[in-house]
Amino acid sequence: MSTDTHKLDLTKSKKYYKKIWDVLPGGSHYNFGGSELAFVVPFAKGKGTNVWDLDGNKHLDLFCKFGALIVGHNNQEYNEILIQNMQKLTSVDTFDLEQELCEKLVKYIPSAEKIRFSLSGTEAVQNALRLARGFTGKPKFLRFHGHYHGNADNVIGGRYSGDLNRPEPEVFKGDLLDTKGRFPNTLQDQSFMIPWNDEKALEYVLEQRAHEIAAVLMEPVCINGGGILPRDGYLEKAKELCEKHHVLLIFDEIITGVRFGLGGVQKTLGVTPHISTFGKAFAGGAIPVSAIVGRSDIMNFYSTGKVIHAGTFNGYPLGIAAVKATYQLIEQDPDCYDRMAGYMKQIASLFIKAAHAVDMPLVVQGMPNGMVFHSQDHLVERSEGYSGEVKYCDIIIREISKRYGIQFSPLSRIYSNMMMNQDDVSLFEERIFEAMENARKIIDITFPDGVDQWNN
Repeated sequence: MSTDTHKLDLTKSKKYYKKIWDVLPGGSHYNFGGSELAFVVPFAKGKGTNVWDLDGNKHLDLFCKFGALIVGHNNQEYNEILIQNMQKLTSVDTFDLEQELCEKLVKYIPSAEKIRFSLSGTEAVQNALRLARGFTGKPKFLRFHGHYHGNADNVIGGRYSGDLNRPEPEVFKGDLLDTKGRFPNTLQDQSFMIPWNDEKALEYVLEQRAHEIAAVLMEPVCINGGGILPRDGYLEKAKELCEKHHVLLIFDEIITGVRFGLGGVQKTLGVTPHISTFGKAFAGGAIPVSAIVGRSDIMNFYSTGKVIHAGTFNGYPLGIAAVKATYQLIEQDPDCYDRMAGYMKQIASLFIKAAHAVDMPLVVQGMPNGMVFHSQDHLVERSEGYSGEVKYCDIIIREISKRYGIQFSPLSRIYSNMMMNQDDVSLFEERIFEAMENARKIIDITFPDGVDQWNN
């Protein structure tokens, strides 16, 4: 079979992308995906799970804007709700949807007794940390290797030092999340970092350092670190230890919230943190909205002015309407999670089959509607547990797949949306085998001596 049967002609798209570099640093709006070696395909329209580039080619969008786009492209019911609210009013401080929406969130989200809205996930996390410091009176927080909490100076980059007696994050050469311009020692002065999913490590550091720690901050499912699920009892133990040591447990559900259920993954897993942050799919994906939700006595530090939370567009009407629309659409279609998961399982199976057809190992792991793939033959159990070679192979697969009209999310993630259907699975099957055949050729050129973890 010709390996060019389904390869796309991207002449116009590449020309446009090249021009973007003149005015858009790095050819992208962020530093995760755009580079001189990568190609970010510019799109002109979308419907459901499909998007069309400037050359008119049809692509399968499994990127979904880092998982934010859960309602699908050009979802008419979602769009109409937003239009109706824009025609009603635009910018005011308080209006007539807030009570209804907040009561709905309190109903669904176990940790939500009170809610504050913001825009980005980064600012929601930063305000949650400020709230935890204000409530506990302690200065630092504990985070975990492989978890991502936004691009602020105090949470981006670093790694576990390897010594629980010295848990300050370690800056290291080659860290893709390290950045110039960070105030010196910000990571070390504000936080500790340890391995996730390790009860003994968490217990030890809290026993030694809880007098300094205001919050334990984690992704309840480690999507950013490889699609790793919490071990049985780990989240329960984390909460128990936090309460023992007067430390607040914060779940960063920017990715997992709404994508895995209207109550967040905390409801699915049955562990209620003290504070949570929601974002991305929380508002459907077309409108930026994030939220900080938590226990009343903690959230009341906002009410009394002891902790400041500010932002011109916090709780703006269109954003509130987008959150309401997202919840409304899912309430009207309660089977959507199982339906999306069914299509995603088919896609995962086809993906693995295509890899094996060219003698490449591949695993797909995580939650059904937010999966992660790895070019190795065993599941990733620790964020620090898979090699740079494997990660580079994943990047090659992602970049080659773009040329065949399959858009994966950066960091080798795969996301679903409510409008996904069987035709999307068929399109994936049609394209993925040729994409993997060509990815294998590039990998063989890149690693002529083979990839260590491939066992072949």
